[in-house]
Amino acid sequence: MTQREGSTRYLSEQDVAALLPPVPEQIALIDDALHAVARGTAHQPPKMPLDLGAGAAFAHAMPAAIDRAQGRVAGAKWISGGGAAGISGVVLIERTGAAGLRGIVAAAALTAARTAAVSGAALRAYPPMTARADAGGALRGAIIGGGTQAVTHRAMLAALYPTMQVAFYSRRLASELPLRDGDAVAPSADAAMRGADVIITAAAFGTAPREISSASIEPGATLLVIDYATSLTGELVATLAARGPLLIATDSAAQFDATRNAGKLGSWPAAALQLGDAPAERAAGTTTLVNHLGIAACDIALADLLLDRAEARSIGTLLPS
Repeated sequence: MTQREGSTRYLSEQDVAALLPPVPEQIALIDDALHAVARGTAHQPPKMPLDLGAGAAFAHAMPAAIDRAQGRVAGAKWISGGGAAGISGVVLIERTGAAGLRGIVAAAALTAARTAAVSGAALRAYPPMTARADAGGALRGAIIGGGTQAVTHRAMLAALYPTMQVAFYSRRLASELPLRDGDAVAPSADAAMRGADVIITAAAFGTAPREISSASIEPGATLLVIDYATSLTGELVATLAARGPLLIATDSAAQFDATRNAGKLGSWPAAALQLGDAPAERAAGTTTLVNHLGIAACDIALADLLLDRAEARSIGTLLPS
């Protein structure tokens, strides 16, 4: 199914699932996009949240432009949902200088993969500095939440740390969780996190904040915070900062500041750096918090790659011009 000039290729959620490259390739692609954002070569304005009225699910419009091997790529992501509504949307892709829209890519599975890939890039830049990690021991993980992000993040952890055992805390049944050999289900968030070198908080937006003790967070752990401030409140962050060395990183400082100003991160302080910046020096035992919020430059880079793979394999639906 060769793409005709002027036609637009549509990739469904099933197409996206079939086209996603292996996790290490996803991480490498997203790492390149994060560095482009930090260098300023990607045009990455903060996402535009739309007011849908009280009690409504969220809706975001997210434009960006980024250089790829074949040239400059521009596009926008429309994403909506949240809570019981789930997440859905599309990414629109065009290449500057080409006629018309190149592709429309379903965004739910893409978003889940992108988020885990950002977390993977963060772990490569800021691996844990716990006593166990420093001693070269087998690392332990914790995932708070059991939805789609738990699935993609568990696969990411398996790719980076094949021997890692993970403790889950979720309202879901054990049979619904992406458990692997050696994994366990904990009775509380504190129990899951206690002694973990890598912690991922992926609770559903809108759920009640969890009561988490700072004593459950191992000094030197790396925490991947993908649920804004649902699990880690600003007060807990302040307690961790008072306890010992603490580093806060994000995917885009502009996006992080816009989200803070909108009141969606509680009393979280500003991030010290972006993931695409040169890695910061960390004192021994530094606890690292990576609160990444999702940026369109990463989505567009991944969607463009999926369209490349779709064209090579004749996958997708060609829409009439």
